[in-house]
Amino acid sequence: MTEYKHLFFDLDHTLWDTDRNAKESLNEIYCEIQLNDKNLPSFEAFYLNYKTHNEQLWGLYSENKIGKDALRINRFRYTLEDFNIYDYPLSESIADEFLKRTPFKTYLIDDAIHVLDHLSEKYKMSIITNGFKESQHIKMNSSGLGKYFEHIFISEEIGFNKPDSRIFEHALDQTGTTITEALMIGDTYETDILGAFTAGIDQVFFKTNPPENQKATFIISRLKELLEIV
Repeated sequence: MTEYKHLFFDLDHTLWDTDRNAKESLNEIYCEIQLNDKNLPSFEAFYLNYKTHNEQLWGLYSENKIGKDALRINRFRYTLEDFNIYDYPLSESIADEFLKRTPFKTYLIDDAIHVLDHLSEKYKMSIITNGFKESQHIKMNSSGLGKYFEHIFISEEIGFNKPDSRIFEHALDQTGTTITEALMIGDTYETDILGAFTAGIDQVFFKTNPPENQKATFIISRLKELLEIV
C-alpha cells in the first residue's frame, strides 16, 4: 500500500457540515426578515429551491463561468424569483447576512474530530477549498478544525479553482509533498476527485452511493472509514 505523508481535505461537506450550518442560518434570516409575509409557502420550500440554485451556481463558479458576486447574490435572487419575488436589494441583503453569520456556525460532519485526532498523530494535513476567502478561515477557527491543518489553500487567493490541476500543484509545492505522498479527500467528484486525478494524486471520494461511472482510488460513505485506508 502507498505510504502517504500529506492528506489534503476539502472543507465544505467533507469536514464542515455545510448543509446543516447553511440551513440554520437561512432559517434565522427567513424568520428575522419575515419572508413568510411575502407569500412563500414555507421555509422548507425556500430552502430546497436555494439548495438547487446554490449547487448549480457553485458548479459554474468552479468552471470559471461566473464570478463570485454572481454566485453570492443570484443563488438568493433566483430562489426568490421562483416564488414571484423580484427584489434584487432583498436578494443582496440576504446574501450579505448569510455570509456574515454562516461561517460562525460549528456543525461538523459526523466523526470529523475523531478522525482528525487519529490522523494528526501520523500525517501532515492541509485544506484545499474553493470557498470564499472571507469565510473559510472563520469556519476553520470557529469549529475547532484549524489546529489540525498546516495550510489552507483557498482558490480565490491562489487564482485557480478546483478542478484546475494548478491548485493541487501549488499545494504540493508549498508543502514539499510529492505526488505519490499525497492523498486528496473530498465529496465533490468534478472538483475534488477529477481535479486530484488530473494532478496525479490519489483520491478518496466521500459519497454515499456514488454513480457507477464515478471512480476513485478509494470510495467511502462515512468519514470514519478513512481510518481503514490510512
